[in-house]
Amino acid sequence: MNHPPQPVDLVLTTIVAVGMLQVAWLSVALFRRRVARDTIQKSIPPLFAIWVVVWPVYHDPRWIWAGIGVLACFVLLPLLLRRPFWRDLRRAWAASPSPIDYRLKNPIPFWPFAFFVATLGIAAALFQSIPEFGLGIALTVCLAQPAAAWLDHFGFLPLGFPAHPQQTLPGHLLLVLAAAGLCSWSVHVYHGIAWQPLLLATSVAGIAASLARALVPGGWNQPAVAAAMGVVLWLL
Repeated sequence: MNHPPQPVDLVLTTIVAVGMLQVAWLSVALFRRRVARDTIQKSIPPLFAIWVVVWPVYHDPRWIWAGIGVLACFVLLPLLLRRPFWRDLRRAWAASPSPIDYRLKNPIPFWPFAFFVATLGIAAALFQSIPEFGLGIALTVCLAQPAAAWLDHFGFLPLGFPAHPQQTLPGHLLLVLAAAGLCSWSVHVYHGIAWQPLLLATSVAGIAASLARALVPGGWNQPAVAAAMGVVLWLL
């Protein structure tokens, strides 16, 4: 960076670091109380929406990468450290065939949190050049995708996609509508224009997100959603 960091950038980075520690502690506490790891993992992304909302406050948007770096450290630390806290955190965030499996000794290292950090990184990269789109995609990552996953949990009207048979029609409809609304609101924040007329255009980005979520296998569909939305919004 070419100039010294401003106090607001340092304060926000510190808040992210403290908040990440609290998320990790809460995840371990819930796991030790036998809360399903699937429930823990779905509850994490919405907590970071609070940070994403203040992205426009950064004096130098490049400092957002410091926050992404803090999150990335919590992808690596559970793999490198062997103390009981980090062991339980690794198990709480691990991807496993069963939502509740407390006997898992070697969790798969690519747990959902790693995909979430990668997806948020794509949104942060777009935010550097087109902030109104990056903000909308980041909010979609934190709010719309988890909300769609929660609806899928009820199993109403499953769509039977080969890559994700658990996904449902209500979940995909919610993703499309929420992504369109969040992206329209983000454009409104930066340009001051009414967000309602933008819904038709941004709904195309929502449809792209829905297709990526359905067709890309495994947790890779999360970053695919952000990438698809970024391409569509850029073309629009």
